[in-house]
Amino acid sequence: MAKLSDIGEREAIALLSRIFDRGQPIGLGHDCGVVEWGEDYLVITTDVVNPRTHIPEGARADQVGWYVVAVNLSDVAAAGARPLGFVAALSLPPSTDVDFLKGLAQGMEACAREFGIAILGGDTKEADVMSLAGTAVGRVRKDRVLLRKGARPEDALVVTGDLGRAGLAYAQLAEPATRAEGLEQLLHPYPRVREGQAFSESGVVTSCMDISDGLGLSLAEMAAMSGLSYAVEWEKVPLYNPLEALPPERAKEFALYTGGDFELVATVRPEAVGELAARLNEPHRGVHHALTVIGTVGK
Repeated sequence: MAKLSDIGEREAIALLSRIFDRGQPIGLGHDCGVVEWGEDYLVITTDVVNPRTHIPEGARADQVGWYVVAVNLSDVAAAGARPLGFVAALSLPPSTDVDFLKGLAQGMEACAREFGIAILGGDTKEADVMSLAGTAVGRVRKDRVLLRKGARPEDALVVTGDLGRAGLAYAQLAEPATRAEGLEQLLHPYPRVREGQAFSESGVVTSCMDISDGLGLSLAEMAAMSGLSYAVEWEKVPLYNPLEALPPERAKEFALYTGGDFELVATVRPEAVGELAARLNEPHRGVHHALTVIGTVGK
């Protein structure tokens, strides 16, 4: 009998989708699920954070708390939705320091406040190992929800922010002198909620996804849903500044194939990309590459 280790995460998700898909309004496989709410959709997403895959040794509790909320809000942003609230299910060993719980809650609260929502409650349980599950809810007009499919040939391919930040941070974890900086970069992503809502409101963005697992894998998943190809011009990819000093192949690995940047990748009607870029390309929280065209959609 096959084990999860034999099929991997992606095939496990595909298996579950075949069981759960009952003709929901947008189907399964997008950054968020939806529930019809009058002329709007309520969008819902959940992510689990655990020490083995997400929390490097030495991470502060408040960093972990911010991360739990941020990764969920990134999915809400990818749908073009306005966040409404957040709940969490916290499984913690009984040996957990109370100060860790306090710091975790403070980090969660800081991220929630940053994006104008509240932690609405949740559940706490004792467990053998720590597992932190977050669920975020948002709202978006039905005709403006952003999905992973919807792109058309000749659409412009764009990304928010810069890429490679998380890849470099993983490398920094290996050196004591840079480990603290690496932890901060990895565990303090800034969800592109503002940009996602602007995408939705513009009416010219044809598809969108958050870059949680690297640009390469994100585009592969969008291609699988749309049946189209995506051509990236490497020289146009906005790199996190410190990557400029690295050998090109290593910079490319960090920018294209390492997860954790939590930017948005989207497709835009070609005649409207200039107007959308002008709207977004005003410095915001130190980000000077709010939107960059990096390629095109093919057949």
